[in-house]
Amino acid sequence: MLFKIKKNSIMVKMITMYTIPFILLSLILIWNSQKSTQNIQDSFISNMSHAFDQASQEIQSRIDMTYDLTEIVSKNSKIITFIGDPFLGDEADFLSQYLDSVIPIIKYATAFTETDDYSIRIYMMNDQIPESWPYFLHLKRQASNAKLQAFIAQENETQMWLRPDDLQLGPSSLNSDRNKYTLLTKLYSPSRELLGLVAVMVAEDRLLSTNEGAYPSDITQFLYHEPNITLAATDVDEAAEAEILQQHLTESDAHFIYDQHLYLYRTFDAIQQTFVYKVSLEQLNQSIHKSMLNQLLLIIFSVMLLIVTCYFMFKTIFLRLNRIVSTMRKVINGNPHLRISDTKPDELGQLAQDFNGLIETNNHLIESIVMKERLRKEAQIQALQYQINPHFIYNTLDIFRMKLIKERMFSTADRMADFGKILRYNLSSNTLHTTLKEEIGLIRKYVSLQSLSSSQSIQLEVEITEELKSYPVIKFLLQPIVENSIKYGKTVQKDSLQIQVRCYVLKQQVRVDIIDNGAGMSEEKLNMLNKHFQAPLHYEESAPAPDAPERSIGLYNINSRLRLYYGESYYITIESKKNDYTQVQIKLPYE
Repeated sequence: MLFKIKKNSIMVKMITMYTIPFILLSLILIWNSQKSTQNIQDSFISNMSHAFDQASQEIQSRIDMTYDLTEIVSKNSKIITFIGDPFLGDEADFLSQYLDSVIPIIKYATAFTETDDYSIRIYMMNDQIPESWPYFLHLKRQASNAKLQAFIAQENETQMWLRPDDLQLGPSSLNSDRNKYTLLTKLYSPSRELLGLVAVMVAEDRLLSTNEGAYPSDITQFLYHEPNITLAATDVDEAAEAEILQQHLTESDAHFIYDQHLYLYRTFDAIQQTFVYKVSLEQLNQSIHKSMLNQLLLIIFSVMLLIVTCYFMFKTIFLRLNRIVSTMRKVINGNPHLRISDTKPDELGQLAQDFNGLIETNNHLIESIVMKERLRKEAQIQALQYQINPHFIYNTLDIFRMKLIKERMFSTADRMADFGKILRYNLSSNTLHTTLKEEIGLIRKYVSLQSLSSSQSIQLEVEITEELKSYPVIKFLLQPIVENSIKYGKTVQKDSLQIQVRCYVLKQQVRVDIIDNGAGMSEEKLNMLNKHFQAPLHYEESAPAPDAPERSIGLYNINSRLRLYYGESYYITIESKKNDYTQVQIKLPYE
């Protein structure tokens, strides 16, 4: 094979995509070629029909000539008077009238026709007029012609055609070897008395020229009268042609095609003959077949050329693409230092450059992640080196608590117990998650501890449904906010610091509002905090932004953890009024 490609490769698909429309277009061209071929054949038939019409008109004109000659003779008053008047006077007058008046009429009528093509005879019923051959004959000679006598007996019939195979009109000495068609016309006197018959004869070969050089070799003409060919211009197989005509002349069209021949025909009712015009289609069909074969070969060659051209064109493209794919696979398999060496200024070159840039970016990210992981592990090791055993702290706090109980300082002992629980909650590393119930329990203990060192009364109110108590949240979600409320609430000279925590569900979200009646904040600071909380999160930062306000450090950490864990759309929102209140709202997804 010239080339070898995989079945499911993109190259095969693209070549197919290019080739199928071209093949469809080729099929359309073939169909159009067939239509054009049909149009050519129809045009050829139309042209032949014009030639056939001309030949038919020539035959019709020769038949019409017979009618014209009949008209000249049968309606000539001198001839009618001559035949109808039995009292002609003396013989000299008769001859003078015959020679000078009657004979010239008949000679004049046939003077412009070829010799012996047309001939005229008058069969007289008046026996007193002597016969004058070949023009004037007595009708009584035809007494034995039954067909002629039947015509004479039919008063409503004035004309009749006799074909060559009918009985010939006598006398026999005047009949030539040429077959003739005879038009018989009754001759009447002005008083409607039958005077005789006018016979105008036209030679059969006059109707159809039998000269072989008169027509092209691929055209044959003949006259047909079922079931025989009566006259042919050239030699034909009369039996075979008669059989073909018997099968097809019943068709409604004026032509038919049989065995690479076109037959056109027209029936002349007057002489009861069908004129057939036979044209050979062999040269036309050969020309059409040759043209179609050339078109088919051209289409096949074009399709093959398209396939080969597409193959080598796509091969050039896919060689470069395969090199790119091969390099990508090697990079994926663990060789990140490879680069695609394709610098051409086209789409594939741009793809190679972009992939090289992607490798560089990916390598930088990997190096950054590795570095951060190494630093994190070092920090953990250092933290472990300085870590105090939590159990030692818990045990020590329990000793102090028991001592306070013995000294009957129960309130301080309870606060010491709360502090121990807070430490245990903070130092626990079992999980990063807790529930809203545990978070609220933590802030209750934290408020209880803070109330020891505060001159103000701190009141904590919590609103939460039983359903939300078990809702899972991340640790240390509420305590830093409550811590801010207590820290900055003390700056206001009020008898009591009130902190409200409300947990509820709104619009498929869990909302946690922490509201205090502390110092509040200015509108400028409020807008700056909300702007910081909604700004894009920088994952590489481990601390708040350098320009973040001091008060927002704890809130910033909570906001970062919220957005890292739940998504960018979950962030802290603050509402506040100077010296009046501050409300911090946390939104969590409700599932």
